[in-house]
Amino acid sequence: MKIHSGLTVLGGLFALVSAHGDEHGGHGHGDSNANYAQRHMASEHHIDAFNPSTFFQLHDLDRNGILDRGEIEAIYGVHHVYSKRKTPTEEAQAAKAKQVADAVLAAMDTNGDGFITMEEFLAKGLDALPDFSSLGAEGHHYDVESEFFLHHEEMYHNTPETQTDESYNHPEDIRLIVNISLTHEEIERVEEERERKYEGLADDGIHKAVPSGEPNADPELKPNPKYTYTRASKGDPAPGQHDEWKRDAEGKEAWGQGDGGYKRPKEASDRLRKNVPYKYKFKRNWGDF
Repeated sequence: MKIHSGLTVLGGLFALVSAHGDEHGGHGHGDSNANYAQRHMASEHHIDAFNPSTFFQLHDLDRNGILDRGEIEAIYGVHHVYSKRKTPTEEAQAAKAKQVADAVLAAMDTNGDGFITMEEFLAKGLDALPDFSSLGAEGHHYDVESEFFLHHEEMYHNTPETQTDESYNHPEDIRLIVNISLTHEEIERVEEERERKYEGLADDGIHKAVPSGEPNADPELKPNPKYTYTRASKGDPAPGQHDEWKRDAEGKEAWGQGDGGYKRPKEASDRLRKNVPYKYKFKRNWGDF
């Protein structure tokens, strides 16, 4: 079934959302007394026990021993779709990214070179990492569907009773349904366009040939000639031929003896001589023996 039909129920779901309200807000952050790093590791990575060096290494994405601006922004998920959704313009998004990186560097970059080394990070500690949840920079790393199952699904749809169709009426549920539906619609549209192009169909799926007398009509292309290649064949041996080869072989010396020595067999009867290696007995071509 195509996703289009699923979109017909969205109106009713949006009505439920308006009545339900956005009571969940963003994703949960765990213990309110924990620092940002602890909440981030618990909610985003499902890691409760860790040390500062582990946090540093996990977010040092290129493993070069320093945290640059891009990696600092990634720690806070500045460029994640959830963060961008709370930023009205691209200019505001760029300003938010700069604000986050500048604040973290000011707190931890002791030599002012624009990077945070492991030594600087350990010296300042996890408590030095600011919290930018108010800006929508909540530290999300994964795609929308993964974030949904990592946070919302585990919290609100973790029992059979909360996994019914009627239960998926939260704003997060609706946004995911719409996102998946639109994504699948786009995939289907692109596939249909490719099929029409391959089959020479117009947008309405009907063949439309340009009249040959029209001045701008493309010249009719003649199909290229087809060439058929046939491998030469020796044909199957005649009836009784194998017995004749066998009799001839019995009259010859064993392989490795006489003038023939260890030479490669040249005739079919040579392959049937005594002591001939198996590799020479193997039938390589039709009609060998």
